[in-house]
Amino acid sequence: MIAARVGDGAFGSATWNVSTAPGQWRPTPPTPASDGAWVGSLRPFAIRSGDQFRTAGPPPLRSAAYTRDFNEVKAIGGVTSTVRTADQTSSAIWWHDRRLTEWEIKRQVSDRQHLTTLQAARFFGLAEIANADSLIACFNEKKHWNFWRPVTAVQEAASDGNPRTTADPTWMPLLVTPPFPDYTSGHTCSTSTIMYTMRAFFGRDDIPFSAYSADSGTTRSFRSFSAALEEVVEARIWGGVHYRSADVQGVKVGVGVAKYVLAHEFRRR
Repeated sequence: MIAARVGDGAFGSATWNVSTAPGQWRPTPPTPASDGAWVGSLRPFAIRSGDQFRTAGPPPLRSAAYTRDFNEVKAIGGVTSTVRTADQTSSAIWWHDRRLTEWEIKRQVSDRQHLTTLQAARFFGLAEIANADSLIACFNEKKHWNFWRPVTAVQEAASDGNPRTTADPTWMPLLVTPPFPDYTSGHTCSTSTIMYTMRAFFGRDDIPFSAYSADSGTTRSFRSFSAALEEVVEARIWGGVHYRSADVQGVKVGVGVAKYVLAHEFRRR
């Protein structure tokens, strides 16, 4: 495996396309940074290419869909939002935890379903190969569409040509915005891939699980894989770091990758 991955583009020199044009990505406050562009150029493990699951892209800036996305995240995703509930705030922080609670979830499910060492190894291998390819496809989308983050859009709305959006130069999201473009959402790409893979592996959706986040100081519990996926779509909006369209399309990319990997790899020989 190590030999096969030589020259695959990991940690390469690829960069994002920084732009000041309306709708285009640029580094975001509070600590402008740019990172992760090499992921979209990484040689996939199982899918044919990084652009295999290309979407139609984010809504045009003057469209009704963009207006809805913009006003939703502006209202509920701001650090001083008065409409976001305490549980929604906790959820946003929980899902943003960079310690990757997904590992605790997979370990817990594997243990509670009494997998043997061999079964668990296959389960983890399948989930993580699919997840790696999902993130490659997702970041390829980010590079292709280069769409701006909510914090930029809200602060600079006066330049978007849409009379139904209003600028707020002081607006900041609840969470620190990751240092790469918005569309599609890496969290929903990854989570949808893992949840779909677990549902397919165990042949059922209604397996309960939970995980603890040190960032939020809470444990969140879910009754099924689909329930967790439904929450992460909302949580990225509650945190102010993604529009709904980026989350929804991220799910489609992630599920598409998972289906492809399940159909072509890790099958009985």
